[in-house]
Amino acid sequence: MFFSFPGKNPSPKIEGTMVEKNKDAKIENHKGDEFRMVREVVESLAVALVLAFLFKLFLVELFVIPTGSMAPTLMGFHKDVICTTCGYEFPFSASEEFPEAVGQGRRSEHAVDRPLVLGGTCPQCGFTMYVGKDNTTGKDYRSYPGDRILVSKYNYEFRAPRRWNVTVFRYPGKAQVSYIKRLVGLENETIRIQNGDIFVKKAGENEFHIQRKPSRPLHAMLQLVYDNDYAVPAHHKLGWPTRWGEPVAETDAKTGDVWSVSDDYRSFTTEGRANADMPEEADAAAPDSAVPDSAAPEDGWLVYRHFIPSSHDCWALGQNMPPDDLDAVRPQLITDFNPYNSGLVNNPAEIRRSASDLIIPREVMKDGNVVQEKFCQKDPDTVGLNWVGDLVLSCELTTPASPPSSSPPSPKTVAPRFQARLVKGARTFLCSIDLVTGTATLSIPGVEAFPPVSATTPVRLGRSHRVQFGNLDEQLRLWVDGKEIAFENGAVYDHLCEGGDAVLPRTRSPNRLDLAPAGIHVRGTSATVAHLKLMRDLYYIACDRETRSLTCDLLRPPFYLFGSGGAEQRNARVLSTPELWDAFGKTRVVDFPLEKDQFLLLGDNSARSQDSRLWDEGGIPPYVPRDLLVGEAILVYWPHGLPIPGLPLNWIPNFPQMRFID
Repeated sequence: MFFSFPGKNPSPKIEGTMVEKNKDAKIENHKGDEFRMVREVVESLAVALVLAFLFKLFLVELFVIPTGSMAPTLMGFHKDVICTTCGYEFPFSASEEFPEAVGQGRRSEHAVDRPLVLGGTCPQCGFTMYVGKDNTTGKDYRSYPGDRILVSKYNYEFRAPRRWNVTVFRYPGKAQVSYIKRLVGLENETIRIQNGDIFVKKAGENEFHIQRKPSRPLHAMLQLVYDNDYAVPAHHKLGWPTRWGEPVAETDAKTGDVWSVSDDYRSFTTEGRANADMPEEADAAAPDSAVPDSAAPEDGWLVYRHFIPSSHDCWALGQNMPPDDLDAVRPQLITDFNPYNSGLVNNPAEIRRSASDLIIPREVMKDGNVVQEKFCQKDPDTVGLNWVGDLVLSCELTTPASPPSSSPPSPKTVAPRFQARLVKGARTFLCSIDLVTGTATLSIPGVEAFPPVSATTPVRLGRSHRVQFGNLDEQLRLWVDGKEIAFENGAVYDHLCEGGDAVLPRTRSPNRLDLAPAGIHVRGTSATVAHLKLMRDLYYIACDRETRSLTCDLLRPPFYLFGSGGAEQRNARVLSTPELWDAFGKTRVVDFPLEKDQFLLLGDNSARSQDSRLWDEGGIPPYVPRDLLVGEAILVYWPHGLPIPGLPLNWIPNFPQMRFID
């Protein structure tokens, strides 16, 4: 840059000389700047690559999940659909369409020979959707890749692995292959799988102790049984029984005199008068020695019953017709059914494994015209055959500021109270909340060895609260508005389940009481309950290299042995007939001893997980050595993208499904 000074005018020659020199300097500087910019870009890229390499080597690594062994916690190749019957969104596996990506051979070069996933069963209403390209909705039910996750290597470098961590590791039989499972067994322990639960015997101990899940991983592992927000009023108007209601007979679950149901069947209201002066004995269910012929509890209870429509029932209801033999419909036991495993696969290369015979073309009347549509029957091999009694009942409770005063005073009138109860193995587990003081009491009616425990909650009259009551891993648990309530001694009862004289033996079978496994009762005030949801705990199937069975872990399975008809009908008969339940509760027991630096890892989708239980290639032991642990999965940073309208691309970020992994 040049400056001019007053009174001094440089000669043109000198000025011209200076200009020429300046031009040469600019050219040289320009060339130098270009070289410097190129060098800086190259250096920046080199530094970025080195940092990325070091970042990947020591801190984090990115993975994509191909299979559904951790579903629904983490997804492999799958289809995401919205049920055309109830509107519930659910996924099911599509890994069968991508055998090369899941290590099951190469995909056929001929489209006609490729396996296609054509249907899946909704966990909410029980209908099986047809999703082939010729479906009558005209939608393209595309298959999506698995979740892309971020794995922290740093965690395991500075602290020991923790139970229930979702962990990535190198497969002991082929170290270049990475697996992802949940860590359930630590070094120097013996792990036992029994009745779907995990038990641990530490080195130097003689007894096994049940392992309980912390609140965050527990809620990630819970599986849906029924969400009443997706009730289908049209079906109930045709006579199909509601899941929630006041049972007035063994086969009926209509609302009675105490509870009234909303027009959409999604909320229930009681005036609190009919049950305001019921005696205290109404709190307890009948003891085992006095189980009634009917599964109906006392008057005033709103109870859940697990009514599952058969394939034939689904067809009739879908055509707006009442199913045949509605009077014969029976509630069933809750099982370990996982909708992710319910896909119907048409596999031309393997006829025996193809579900094409479950997809039936039928003529139906639509808009005055006869059209042909595909009807899917359920795959009886995917219904879930293991009884699950560990449940969580959730609802939104709304009460007025003061109880109703229209009823005359009575000596037996009690304080306003909300009660929730769960049943497992013919035993009732009760949560009772005083709506004036907020005191919650957990008890096991009829079991003196379990003294009731109490704690204060924020539940009060005149408010709305989200209440969740669970019976999980031999412990009673309560959450209010998302926060877990602490009770003395943790409200655990595993000491009542152990030994030959156990009050609540782990091998006890269900009975008729288990046909109404959850209930709600309100007394002394009017109230509305809404957003009713029933969840179940994850069920680990007890198997090893000797037993191999990933279907049912009963010692004496009764399935396929009773009655005539197809497998679906036989399964339904067994699950709804208490006289056939002696085998339930008596499951296999498998143990896995671990030494120093050895860990046991299992998939959340126990029925479809080739995990530590089953490794047998070349004598691989059923554990993962410490040096093969890669790290802890911490984040789903890219679930499958959302489709771009009109294009076969899924590039729109799916923000609601981006989440931390528990």
